[in-house]
Amino acid sequence: MLYTITYPSSIEQAKEYDGNPVPLTETDAVVIKPVSQDPTSAATIGGNSQGTLFINFQKGSLTNVVIRMYGSYLPNPTDNDWYEETIEKDDTTTLGLVTLGGQQITLTNDCKYTYHFPIGAFQAYKITVQGTGSSNTGSSLKLNVALRIN
Repeated sequence: MLYTITYPSSIEQAKEYDGNPVPLTETDAVVIKPVSQDPTSAATIGGNSQGTLFINFQKGSLTNVVIRMYGSYLPNPTDNDWYEETIEKDDTTTLGLVTLGGQQITLTNDCKYTYHFPIGAFQAYKITVQGTGSSNTGSSLKLNVALRIN
């Protein structure tokens, strides 16, 4: 179930996403928007705002779960206005060459993790989830997101 959330400064944690069972297609789990249009938001565009993702995953019969993060420069983006977060990947065969690739968090075992991410210049931010495997028995994924200002 998808929850669209805003963050008043007095409330730092969003409602929990409960994927039980974990979806087998990429599914929006959490959407933070519009960051700049909420006067009570803890986040500020271009400021030192960052989020913390709290992950509680039970693997069950899945092979793994993939979590992806996307941002948009628009306050109310359509499906085509999201940009996947990237990570630099060193090319070990060419000195000085760095390539960009989509960032994803892949979990292969039961875990309770945290992951910190910047809000940066994004007007909106979303987190998606996708389980992989031929069956999906006993899997669950709970996500909590909190904002923090440096």
